[in-house]
Amino acid sequence: MRTSTRSRRGFSLVEIITALTILAIIGAAMTKMMLAQTRGFQYDSGGRRSRSTARSAMNIMITDLRMTQDNGGLTYVDATNHRRVDVRVPVGIGIVCTVSGSDLIMALTPVDSFQLASIKFGGYAVRNGTTGVYTYVSGGAMSSADVNQCHGNGVYADTVPIGGRTGAVVQVSGAPPAGTVRGSMAMVWQTVRYSFDSSKAFPGRAGLYRIVTGSAAADTNELVAPFSWNARFKYYTTMSRSGSTVDDAARTSSPADLNTVRGLQIYLAAEASDTVPGYTGPKKSPLTTAVFFKNTRIQ
Repeated sequence: MRTSTRSRRGFSLVEIITALTILAIIGAAMTKMMLAQTRGFQYDSGGRRSRSTARSAMNIMITDLRMTQDNGGLTYVDATNHRRVDVRVPVGIGIVCTVSGSDLIMALTPVDSFQLASIKFGGYAVRNGTTGVYTYVSGGAMSSADVNQCHGNGVYADTVPIGGRTGAVVQVSGAPPAGTVRGSMAMVWQTVRYSFDSSKAFPGRAGLYRIVTGSAAADTNELVAPFSWNARFKYYTTMSRSGSTVDDAARTSSPADLNTVRGLQIYLAAEASDTVPGYTGPKKSPLTTAVFFKNTRIQ
C-alpha cells in the first residue's frame, strides 16, 4: 500500500526580506516614539527641577530679606555685576531694660533658643522713638543677664510665651546710641551675605551662597544651584508719592546711598542640572520676585 506525502514549502527569500523590512520600519517607528517620549519626560522633569531651584532660593532669601530694616539694614551691594548683597538680619527683638555708658540690657521677646545660641553676633540696634529709625552698633558681644535687671525695672517682654517658646534677657556691649532710654525698642542682628558665585556642584555655572559674617570657612555653603550668570539683584529706591503715583521701578544701577533702598528685585535665572539630548542647553525656568524691607517708608 503506497502512502502519499504532501510536499512542504518554506518561505521564499522575497517574503523573508519583505517581512524583515516591515519589522524594521515598525521597530524604527517604535524606537523613535519611545525616544521622543523619554526626551519629553526628561525635558518636563528638567523644567520641574529648574522651577524647584528657583522656588527654593526664593523661599530661603525671603525669610532674611523681609526682616531687613529699610535704613541701615543693607550694608553692601555689588556695583559691577549686581550678584551680591549684604544685609543685617534681626535675630531677636526686644525692649531696653537698663542703660550704661558701655552696654545695655534688653529683654528679648520669644525666640528660638537654638537660633539665639548659634548666631554670629554682629551687634545691636536701638530704635529712635521719634523718627522710627534704628541706630546700629557694630561689634561687641552678647551674653545672658540676670532677669531681675529687666523685671525689676518693670520690663517683662521675655516672659510672654509664643508658640511654646520663651524669651531671654541679654547684655550687649558697645556704647548705646544717644537718646537710648529704658523702654526703647531694640534688636540684635547678624550680617548675612547672599551672592551668586561659581558653583562647586556645577562647574561653569552659578550657585546661590548664604554666608553669615564670622562663620568658619567650612560653613560657607552653597545653598541652591545651578543658575545661569544672568542671575542678579536690582534695587527699589526711596519711594516718593506725588498725588496717587508711587515711584517703585527697580533700578539696575547701584544707589550711591544704600539707605535709599527700600527693597530688592531678584532675578533667579534657574536651570536644570542636566541637558536633555536633542535640546540645546539645560531647561531654564527664570523667576523674578521682589522683597521689600520692613518699615518701608514713603516720603
